[in-house]
Amino acid sequence: MVSEKRRLRLLDKSDLEAIHGATMEVLEKTGILVDSQETLALLQKNGYEVDKKAKIVRMSESSVMDAVKSCKKNWRWHARSDKHSVDMVDGRTKFGPGSQCLLFLDPDTGKVRSATLQDGILICRLLDALDSCSLGYIPIYPHDVPPEAMSIVMWMAGLVNSSKLTYGSGGDKAELELMLRIVEILFGDRRELGRKNVFPGYIDPISPLGHDQYMIETLLRHAELDSPVFVMVMALAGGTAPASLAGLLVQQNAEILSSVAIARCATKAPKMVYGSVSCPLDMRSGIASTGAPEFSLIGAGSVQLAKHYGLPSDVGVQSDSKTVDAQTTYEKTQSALMAVLAGADFAELFMGSTETFNCQSPVQLIIDDEIASNASRIAQGIEVNEETLSVNVISKIGHLGNFLKHKETLKQFRKEHLAAKLSDRNTRQQWTASGSRDTNRRAKERVVRLLDSHIPEPFEPDVRKRMDSLLSEYGKEYSVSKLEKFRD
Repeated sequence: MVSEKRRLRLLDKSDLEAIHGATMEVLEKTGILVDSQETLALLQKNGYEVDKKAKIVRMSESSVMDAVKSCKKNWRWHARSDKHSVDMVDGRTKFGPGSQCLLFLDPDTGKVRSATLQDGILICRLLDALDSCSLGYIPIYPHDVPPEAMSIVMWMAGLVNSSKLTYGSGGDKAELELMLRIVEILFGDRRELGRKNVFPGYIDPISPLGHDQYMIETLLRHAELDSPVFVMVMALAGGTAPASLAGLLVQQNAEILSSVAIARCATKAPKMVYGSVSCPLDMRSGIASTGAPEFSLIGAGSVQLAKHYGLPSDVGVQSDSKTVDAQTTYEKTQSALMAVLAGADFAELFMGSTETFNCQSPVQLIIDDEIASNASRIAQGIEVNEETLSVNVISKIGHLGNFLKHKETLKQFRKEHLAAKLSDRNTRQQWTASGSRDTNRRAKERVVRLLDSHIPEPFEPDVRKRMDSLLSEYGKEYSVSKLEKFRD
């Protein structure tokens, strides 16, 4: 991750204080709409000014900041395999895939179609194989899985095909109980949910300034279980938020900090992640524009605000393009670089997705792996010390010499120079001789190699047996062995 001295700062101290002051004014005077009578009563009990008829809650600066200060600033997020567990704030940006994409860009036909469970399993196995990715789950919404089995199949397919980090349930009681049963099978005790933070919650406040019942229930249920919650706002500048970027940051800040205040009513030390996928509303097309430069600016500003409050941060990295092309690459590169250079802890709505989080592509996933690796290397900067200054080496080689055979060259090359996994760095003659393969073709070939060579970490036999038993409750057509299949 980028060092403190090299960190990108779009907002100075006075800017941050101005946004904070404006946020507190909004929370105190305008307030937040809370669409849950149970939560309104809870907030009133905790001293907030509540208008139950209008469902509006007004929050003082002192109460909100007490809630923010009570938050845990860092914790360990455990994966199914502990080798993939991470500290939320560990000095690097962790990357992950887009979420619940409805469409799939088939690498064989080049055509877009409705996503299937098999497509999701294929993507999940690739995510598990890529070193640049910290999360592994099914990032599509499969049209071929019945609604009553959706939660269990999506969870189980993700856990079968990746041992990396993943998310938890919503606020529905049945879904929450299912999550706890999975925790029991994997870790032996449902209380490990909060101890290991294995399945964090994920909520989206409703802009402008609203919290719907389902999201609030998700927030409170996870808080009660001492489980973390990612608060990811997607406000549209000029649509569901002010057109000015500063105004959007104020409103988004109010939505996130009010979420923290609500969580504080259910637990003494909330584990909250400050997240943003807010973007401009394109006034010409009327659609959300996640490929616009303003999307990257909002993300970087959000990371600064998260650090201002001492909270872990998460931002999206995305493109508006409908296919794997130059637009997808330059839009995702700019937002990935901004996220990493700003010091985001997570940039997880990113890998493989395009069309504003609506479409998944295995080919784009491989390209995004290269983008993530390059962005992370750029964030490391240039290390300057006695060894890297290389005065002795320069003196030894002397005038018109050659550094190629010196032992220090190989040492520093391995240490400082990133090896390309996808990019072509051959001569034109070599490139032509190898078939003139462009980026898309090389990415397709790497997809095949990874799927052929990588095997996700399997369940222990007893865990596998119990997972099969749980799956069978939702239909005989589902089993661990069937969820391992990613090809016909």
